[in-house]
Amino acid sequence: MFYTSYAGSTGDRGPVQRFHSDVQNEIYCMLGRRPRNDGSLQRAEPALGPDPDVLACRSLLVLYSVDYLSDSQCALEWSVFRERMQRRLWRTGEPADALVGVLWRPDSLVLPRAVAETGQLLDDLGEGYQEPDVPGLQRDPSAWERYRKLVRRVAERLTRAARTPLPAMSSAESGTVEPYFGPAQPRRTRRGQPPSQAPRPLARHLVVALLAGTRSEMERLRGSVDTYAETAQEWRPFRPQSDEPAAGIAGRAAYACGAERLTFVTLDVTDADPLSEVEASAVVVVLVDPWMTGHPSFPVHWDRLTRSGARVAAVVTVLPRLDEESRQSADRLREALARTPARQLGASHHEAGSPDSLTHAMAAVMADVFADAREEDPLPDRAEEPPLENTAERIVRRERERAGWLRHRGNWPPLVTGTPRESWGGG
Repeated sequence: MFYTSYAGSTGDRGPVQRFHSDVQNEIYCMLGRRPRNDGSLQRAEPALGPDPDVLACRSLLVLYSVDYLSDSQCALEWSVFRERMQRRLWRTGEPADALVGVLWRPDSLVLPRAVAETGQLLDDLGEGYQEPDVPGLQRDPSAWERYRKLVRRVAERLTRAARTPLPAMSSAESGTVEPYFGPAQPRRTRRGQPPSQAPRPLARHLVVALLAGTRSEMERLRGSVDTYAETAQEWRPFRPQSDEPAAGIAGRAAYACGAERLTFVTLDVTDADPLSEVEASAVVVVLVDPWMTGHPSFPVHWDRLTRSGARVAAVVTVLPRLDEESRQSADRLREALARTPARQLGASHHEAGSPDSLTHAMAAVMADVFADAREEDPLPDRAEEPPLENTAERIVRRERERAGWLRHRGNWPPLVTGTPRESWGGG
């Protein structure tokens, strides 16, 4: 039924076996102990190609870590399964969320965009939990209920995913699949052809699209509306921890990370195309209040975003940890937002529970978008040479970049409430 893929180099064979067995037993409880419900675990011995089970399983459980992204075997298994998902989409026109990812060891982990946008990612170990990873959750006796909840969520996602049949793949076909990540992947170009390049900004122009409600709108959706005002730009989700609007926090972080132009757009039902005046070279970040998923206009806004053609780089969901009502409704709000996933926009997804986490989310977006624009420019006559650093080295460097870009390089321009589409700051 499912296959568990993980990086053996982490030395976690024991915790992984336990997690796999716990998920398997939960599936047995849900569907019965039948051969068709059996899962398989990646073998400890090195292999020359993907495990045969990866070529025919109905769902894939991936335990992400830094080592996973730099492991050639893991990269091949992941890429082969993604190819099977793509083939179903091509043949039937129906997407398949048959890949379920868990942040097994998230320390220093930065998922490539192709990975973050594929399948379903479970990245929450429970509100207020301090351990950094799933093995820590297993070791902590006081976290038993949290661990069981994670196991149940994984089993439920795998069970739902397995209802969608995927085309099987032969060993010969799997040999033609190119890994999406792994150690020092060369550029995929033909001799004499320049590498294909995504649209890149001519300048660091960032557009923050606010998908939040006013006080009057939110009174019909939730009990506490103290953080809302007359406009979305005055939304202060982190009260009483911080009285600064979410737009102001995002803007300050963007300026700190080198944004040269900053534009705010408020998504409202009066504008049929809210991003029509945004330059094609601009990078868009959507700042979302998950409580808006209960508003009738939410699916309309999301549909307009997907059809706008704007370069949406990230969706940042603001779910304040100190807001008791939001904390109690967190699972419901996340589930509601998952029905309109960020991958529909070709964007990465972040969740911010505090001013600091919103700042770091913006730093991550700036690092991923604008650093990639510089790094992907090929050197003259050397387009086919492999990069000099491997994936693990790049991840460590990128984390240092993000931390470095957060250092203040001077006084920021003041951010004051303005009208939609008003750009602030130098440049």
